[in-house]
Amino acid sequence: MLKGVIFSLHEVLVREGTINVPLLQETLRLLRYLKARGVEPVFISNHDWTVTGPSTSKPFRTLLEENLGPVSYYIGGQNGMPYKPRANSTAHILSEKGWQRREVLYVGTTNDDMKTAANGNLLFVNVMWHSAANPYGFQFDSPLDVARFVDCLCLGLDSWFWTLEQADLGVYALAPFTTLSPKYAQAHAYSESARATSKHGMGDANFWGRLLAARIYFSGLVDEIDYIAAYPGHSPTSDATVISDALNILGQSLRKSYLPDLILRHAKAVKSQTARISGKSVGLDNQLNTIRLNPTPVRGVNGRPYKAPPTRNGKRVLVVDDICTEGNSFEAARAYLKAAGAQAVCVSWLKTINTDYRAVSHGFEPFDPYIEQNFSNSISTVDYSYSRAISSHAAPTDLADVYNRYFNWAWPRDL
Repeated sequence: MLKGVIFSLHEVLVREGTINVPLLQETLRLLRYLKARGVEPVFISNHDWTVTGPSTSKPFRTLLEENLGPVSYYIGGQNGMPYKPRANSTAHILSEKGWQRREVLYVGTTNDDMKTAANGNLLFVNVMWHSAANPYGFQFDSPLDVARFVDCLCLGLDSWFWTLEQADLGVYALAPFTTLSPKYAQAHAYSESARATSKHGMGDANFWGRLLAARIYFSGLVDEIDYIAAYPGHSPTSDATVISDALNILGQSLRKSYLPDLILRHAKAVKSQTARISGKSVGLDNQLNTIRLNPTPVRGVNGRPYKAPPTRNGKRVLVVDDICTEGNSFEAARAYLKAAGAQAVCVSWLKTINTDYRAVSHGFEPFDPYIEQNFSNSISTVDYSYSRAISSHAAPTDLADVYNRYFNWAWPRDL
């Protein structure tokens, strides 16, 4: 879990000219909050700063220590500290502190900060309270918003709810999905939010995007993938996933390109919920026969297309979907990516309760994943138990608590 936060000084804690005293006090409040939660703030800059008043001046480090106690303060070119944005600048800090990359965030706002975080392979928290310096990273408009993010989404969940790992099958979900079950009453509010967000665009995509990105980052799953893709909606005309921006930012931050049009829907698929209401069932062929891969997907939102298929030579693609029920969508994605020479790692926001996962039990005959296919409905599958794949029985309660606190967050009174 999160152990440290690296803060750039320039445009985060200080800026040239007159100090905004209320904003500085609010930022110091964030630093005290982190320390109270057992997360150490450290500071990085390519040159030292001095605070100058009407009759006195003092090093900025002194100002920090007067408010926080002893701090770790790294200046490029001093005491063996490399200059940012070099990759070894953040590596130097991590080595001294004994931290792993997935235990650290980088807070900054300038282009130099963005490059420092990317070169160090750290999640970039882009704070906008002094200036809107660049469009990259997850953007935060106040110290309180950063504190809320740390408390709820970085420290609030420490495991996946549902994990299925069998040979080349990897499926992960944050929490259970249900809006009716008394057993999971605490899950109803966030389940309704997830459904409203993903199906109707009426929930809070910012919350779900930040939450998913944080879990992928802190779990270390991000180190096992090369690309990120989203599973498409049920129609060729469906909008892009509402967390497309979050996936794009995650990819930018960690140099794992988001491919928004890698998996294409060429024909309308029957929605599982619609089929169940009418008393029918839908099989895996409903997904297999309505998608294909794009041989030249774009790199990032509004990016340039690849000139050749990127999903070759055993590349691993993180496939993201909102709600996993039986796994038909993920299994279709896995089949097409395998045919392209890649492997899928599947992540959903939520997993439908009491529903086993139905995986393809035998490989398909070789097929071209870049053209439309027509598979039969007699595909051999094997079921994986819903209950046996639960890896954290506390996750429903944890996410319910995170969801409630996130939308009602306030500073503790003693800060």
